[in-house]
Amino acid sequence: MTTGVTNLDKSIELTNVWLNEILDQLQWESKKSAYQALRGTLHTLRDRLRIEEAVQLSTQLPLVIKGVYYDGWTLRDKPEKLHKEEFVRTVHEQFNFDEKINPEEVIRAVLRVMYKHMGEGELGDVRSNMPADIQELFPQEIMPKQ
Repeated sequence: MTTGVTNLDKSIELTNVWLNEILDQLQWESKKSAYQALRGTLHTLRDRLRIEEAVQLSTQLPLVIKGVYYDGWTLRDKPEKLHKEEFVRTVHEQFNFDEKINPEEVIRAVLRVMYKHMGEGELGDVRSNMPADIQELFPQEIMPKQ
């Protein structure tokens, strides 16, 4: 099924690629769970970033994922001063705190997929705008070169 609008169709295809890669990373089968992982991680990142950096990150996202990213966003009280424990808990809330879900693993998987498609430039900027304890959640690929 296609929309007949090239840009939308390509974005839907790319969104499916991202979701499938998250499924592969986490060895899951449910696209709904992959979507929850992507949405929860994106929203938590977005809300922890300064507004300018949050907007800059969005420019690197495919159109459909950009819509997910902005869904429900308010500019009040941003950035949210989350620390690692709160950051992880916020992502875990997407899964109703399901004990079978390791939220740190979820965050790393989503960040790996983002890194694969966006590169270290923008994701490196995002990482550098996070407190040190949240930077620990970023996969090795996104760590600064020594």
